[in-house]
Amino acid sequence: MADCHPSFIDYLGALNLTDTQEGKLRTSRDALLTRISSRFKDEGRGVPEYESQGSYAINTQNRPISDDFDLDHGVYLVHWGDNEPVAVDEAFRLVSEAVQGQTTIPLPHKDTCVRVQYKAAADGTPAHHIDLAIYRKRTDGSRLYAHRVSGWQPSDQKGFISHYKAKSNDQIRALVRLFKGWSDYQGTKGGEKMPSGFHFTVCILDCSALSPDRHDRAFVLTAEGIRDRLSAYRSGTGNPVRRPVIPKDNIFENYSPGRLDHLIKKLNEISIQGRRALNEGDPGAAQRIWRDLFGDRFQAPEPSDLSEAKKPWSAPAVIGTSGKAA
Repeated sequence: MADCHPSFIDYLGALNLTDTQEGKLRTSRDALLTRISSRFKDEGRGVPEYESQGSYAINTQNRPISDDFDLDHGVYLVHWGDNEPVAVDEAFRLVSEAVQGQTTIPLPHKDTCVRVQYKAAADGTPAHHIDLAIYRKRTDGSRLYAHRVSGWQPSDQKGFISHYKAKSNDQIRALVRLFKGWSDYQGTKGGEKMPSGFHFTVCILDCSALSPDRHDRAFVLTAEGIRDRLSAYRSGTGNPVRRPVIPKDNIFENYSPGRLDHLIKKLNEISIQGRRALNEGDPGAAQRIWRDLFGDRFQAPEPSDLSEAKKPWSAPAVIGTSGKAA
């Protein structure tokens, strides 16, 4: 039976951002935070605090197929009193006005964050964007997340990052990136929108089935665990998947039945095709099954070149020196 773990390592390498992309994200982020701090200071407000969040904070960022890569960062407003009534729109206005003009692209309307978009650069850096999530931080350390529609919502991004790091290991991190890469490719096929990286991260923490030195086997077993968990929830016989920290909400609550069924179907495809690959005696044939699931960034020999699959594997060249997104 084929062991495609080395091919999965290759695929993870293909998902890495380049050094140039990593550096550009950091430069763009830092320029925005400096701009916000200067604006608040000049207007006599307390300078916000900042925290990394999203895939950058837990080192699970991939280079998307579209090459429109991004970075999420939290802006914590500290100048209001704990009981001071403040409209969410005012928080969005303050941050939007601070970053307006940093690029020539107008700020799009977003309910969840202030997004600053950058055009492709002459040095070959693709277009990218920085998402600035806005929070109020109280004197007791609690945080409220700003959402244009839902208003101020309890949130604990820092707690989630700590929870992830406490439960994670190298294979958990690999699984998060594998599911995100698989989802990115499956999303190009149309149909219902695929879940976010956050959804996969929570599901993997709850449902992972690890297999040391075999990412291929762990990917299939974890997909089956998530599928079974969601199927039970969908049928009313199982519990929802909840955010592990405040507000501990059902992360699939807003999914329509059709969208949830689409995801369960896709996960079942991993089970069927993945088990075919695991049981395949020919490494080249197994790699082609995986390529059908992950797309062309997963390398596989063509049928006329089966001998290539049997050559000894050597480690791929690293794309990006840090192994971290940005």
